[in-house]
Amino acid sequence: MLGLYGFFPIRGTAVEIEEEITPIASISIDEDEKEAIDEWDALSKPVVFALNVDENEDLIITAYRDPDLREEVVAFFEELTGSYEIAEVILANAHVLEIPPALAFSLCAEESAYKVRAFNRNQNNTVDRGLFQLNSASFPKLEPEDFFDPIVNTWHGLSYLRWCLDTAGTDVAGLAMYNAGVTRVRAAGTPKTTLDYISRILDRQRKIEERFIAEYVRLVDREDEIIEIVEETKPPFRLSLLKPLGR
Repeated sequence: MLGLYGFFPIRGTAVEIEEEITPIASISIDEDEKEAIDEWDALSKPVVFALNVDENEDLIITAYRDPDLREEVVAFFEELTGSYEIAEVILANAHVLEIPPALAFSLCAEESAYKVRAFNRNQNNTVDRGLFQLNSASFPKLEPEDFFDPIVNTWHGLSYLRWCLDTAGTDVAGLAMYNAGVTRVRAAGTPKTTLDYISRILDRQRKIEERFIAEYVRLVDREDEIIEIVEETKPPFRLSLLKPLGR
């Protein structure tokens, strides 16, 4: 297993880009072609894209591996977290541990709101600290300041998440174990507070992925690698859809 304690890529020049995706323009068509309009209308609620990426490959990881896009990916998550360091260290560890980055960032947002020195005292007198709220009883070998080191905390937090996901077999069950503890989940099931916790994380993960796809489409300047409509449509409709998503 590759340890990342001493690993931190040198920062390049990250460019933050704020730009609204242009909405799809309405299509003017004769009345006698209402059937075609209905076909288009059904397809566009919502429009589904097939990105030319292996079905088992995470799009964020794919872009992060691309030297031409890596800094843009980090800049995207820097805007999300408010920190280049936090964005890079979560991306690097998610990559190594094969965790979807959107899930890793969503978990961190839920646990600490990306606050390096987040601190919470539990009713059982243990404390949760740092980005991924590592529990003092679960990580007894860490020194107090280790919990507040973004690299150390992220490595242990995501390593533990990886173990929970592998042990539980699903994202939902893995997140339940991460939040409520393996013993509690196995013995008494998942408490309501944990179910709400899981729902928020998965909803945030979905929103991050959707926002990233929109940014990816805008950044990549190669139409043949970007868009292919899943369902077949007539050529005029296909072309009208491509135009708003280009540069």
